[in-house]
Amino acid sequence: FRILLLGCVVLPVAVVIVLQSNIYQGWRQMYFLWGPFCLLAAVGLRAIANGNAGKIRWKIVAWLPGWVRGGGLHMARRALAYGITGVGLITTLTAMAALHPHQQVYFNALVDTKTPGALAKRYDMDYWEVARWQLLEYLLARYPDDTLRVWAISKKVRFLPQSDRIRIVYAPPPDADFYLGSRFPYWRDAPDPPTLRSIKAYGSVIAFILAPNSDAYRDYYLAEYNDVEANGTLLARSAFDIYAHNGALRYLSADCAPLLADPDAHFFLHVVPNDPADLPADSRERGFENLGFWIIGRAAFFDGKCIIRRMLPDYPIERIATGQKAATPGGAEWSVDIDLAAHAAARVVYDGIVAGDYGQPVAQSRFDVYLRDNALTYLKAPCAPDDADARFFLHIFPADPADLPADGREHGFANLDFQFADHGAYAGDICAASRELPDYAVERIRTGQFVSGEGRVWGAEFPAAR
Repeated sequence: FRILLLGCVVLPVAVVIVLQSNIYQGWRQMYFLWGPFCLLAAVGLRAIANGNAGKIRWKIVAWLPGWVRGGGLHMARRALAYGITGVGLITTLTAMAALHPHQQVYFNALVDTKTPGALAKRYDMDYWEVARWQLLEYLLARYPDDTLRVWAISKKVRFLPQSDRIRIVYAPPPDADFYLGSRFPYWRDAPDPPTLRSIKAYGSVIAFILAPNSDAYRDYYLAEYNDVEANGTLLARSAFDIYAHNGALRYLSADCAPLLADPDAHFFLHVVPNDPADLPADSRERGFENLGFWIIGRAAFFDGKCIIRRMLPDYPIERIATGQKAATPGGAEWSVDIDLAAHAAARVVYDGIVAGDYGQPVAQSRFDVYLRDNALTYLKAPCAPDDADARFFLHIFPADPADLPADGREHGFANLDFQFADHGAYAGDICAASRELPDYAVERIRTGQFVSGEGRVWGAEFPAAR
């Protein structure tokens, strides 16, 4: 029976580890382990309390006086078993009483409960919404005569008296006066925003009320917004400006109307690592880690602006694909594909140009054009994706027409037209692209951008004798 109990505890955990099985948050589909675990503990305590010295042959027993080896040892074992049980019950009951009405979040000594905020980064401690119920009661008491416009209302609202329930109405941002939320482990990468009221357990905030229309709230997120714009790395522009900042993605928009029109639209976020071995086991088949999310709990709205946070994995990342899928007809839809290696290369090019390694540009227009190391480099700073949307034309006129490939002899030049996405990248607010030139001697170069059906956006022609 003991072997059976031990197997019921150890084998399922071993299977999960060996097969790298998918486990829900909190291991909740493994709760059946608790029964055999408690029985195994009871068997162990019983063995301690009622064990026979003749069966449990400790070497030290033979050295003890006879009276100890008899009833004294038996009494000591029983005292130890009851003591262990008593200490466990007392510490658990004391913690639960101190935490009431949040006694469901008590932890054992193996969990860090001393560091402020540590638990909030790892656990959802208001799963049953007890704390959010208390916050609803607080709002109703503080504003006894007002209609409360709340974003992210607790499911517990249906248990309120009818007179209170009709005073609480759902309002999407930025019309909401209050945001009711709880801490989750996967986005805690910034200090706590100023709250109207919060409830804590073990020093961690487990539920809170934000007042989006308050000055403190606006000042907090405006400071973060400005910090990201000033110090973050701009990766892409679309419906949002997407930045990398402090190990996280930040989605910024100065006009959140498209998002507010479809607040339930899902954000997809696919992360491709440099080394596929860094992917979690359940992501390796598809080749990327899926970190998609909804805006609840990650977005802040203020003064028409919004900012969304999403932590990134700590492994080196090659590419990121992100965007938004509409939840309602006509809702927000957009996507971008971000090549982080190309961004890094663009930054290297820019730094080299700033340092003077590329000399003076051979042409200056919408883009500055540099000729170096048998390649043309196009640079624009500051730059927006619109600047690079139009196709780049690049016509190479050789010193000897005989060097032209057969398909270029009729025109008198080699056509090396390209799209920015194939040969360039963004690095912050910098656009940098590079295009290799043919090996033969070149007399002059004509380049620029054009839009099909609209004509030339800009153009330049310059000698390139070599």
